[in-house]
Amino acid sequence: MTNENTTKLIQFWKQENKITNPNNKEPVIEIIDQIASLFAAGSFYYYILDFVSYKMTFVHEGIEEVLGIKPEDWSIDTFFNIIHPNEIENWHEKEALSIKFKLKDIPKEDISIYKTTYLMKLRHSSGNYKTILHQAKVINVSDDGKVQTVIGVHTDVTHLNPPIRNEISFICKDKPNVHFAKQGDVYLPITEIFTLNIFTKREKEIIALVIKGKTANEIGRILHISVHTVNTHKRNMLKKSECKNSRELISKCLQEGAI
Repeated sequence: MTNENTTKLIQFWKQENKITNPNNKEPVIEIIDQIASLFAAGSFYYYILDFVSYKMTFVHEGIEEVLGIKPEDWSIDTFFNIIHPNEIENWHEKEALSIKFKLKDIPKEDISIYKTTYLMKLRHSSGNYKTILHQAKVINVSDDGKVQTVIGVHTDVTHLNPPIRNEISFICKDKPNVHFAKQGDVYLPITEIFTLNIFTKREKEIIALVIKGKTANEIGRILHISVHTVNTHKRNMLKKSECKNSRELISKCLQEGAI
């Protein structure tokens, strides 16, 4: 039996992203695998979602490690069955904002260069909830300028314990990043945004290793610096970012697309 949230989502996609002229480009799994690996740090899986059939055309085996689910069992229905109940409404709102951003706010030629990121909680087959960094990128635009194929990468960041906020970001290497946060009942652009550009090259290296779960001792060995130096950089990053603690800093970095 189809989940009512799945029905709602597909109806929305059919209304806002109706593809009338699909192309026949097929994603090359080997290339997609390389892209997904660049997106993720730690345990992750990825999937390819087709917006013509609304089906997963490929699911990476890493999903068994992250969620305890077999690749063949991953579907839109499964997603809605395991997402934290408190996040379902906000997820629908984020998806609506994502479609609007891609189809109305940016030129057609930019649709495939932005990466969508946000945090959410999904339930492992054991019953425990995992904190997941969701990253999605359009890899195929239909001939009529609609989202045809998307790669979604889910990274397990539970060990970092980042707070889940009602925020969504659109990250691009060559163009300005765009961030939204829920204020009241609507998502509004964040005018004063956090940016990784406030950090030095060394500080960026350190936060990337922290996100990968490395300790101060391990970071020191990898970067050939002392633990004292590592901790000094961490304190400087908290001061620059005006974050109260490392947990808040990590959350902002994940949202900014630090991995």
